[in-house]
Amino acid sequence: MNEMNREMRRMSEREERLAKKAERNIGKYQSGEKVSRFKRITNYLGEVRTELKRVNWPTYSTLTSFTLVTIITIAFFTTFIFGMDFSFKNSLINLLTFGE
Repeated sequence: MNEMNREMRRMSEREERLAKKAERNIGKYQSGEKVSRFKRITNYLGEVRTELKRVNWPTYSTLTSFTLVTIITIAFFTTFIFGMDFSFKNSLINLLTFGE
């Protein structure tokens, strides 16, 4: 429990530091002055980098398990829909050729 609180506090402090840094970068060029295209691109990439540092990236095991669940679910529903389509098609063909 104590370890969890410590980790949450560290994450919170890190978020606050990154937020302050982002606010400093955003406020730089809002005075209406003309900014070169290169400077705007550099500023944009800096903001992207700051935001990517804030992302809570999944661990390798979490990513692997989510990927497996996704692939298994897609395979199941693909097979299910294929089976339904195949059975409906055969039922319709049998129904239409019943009188012949």
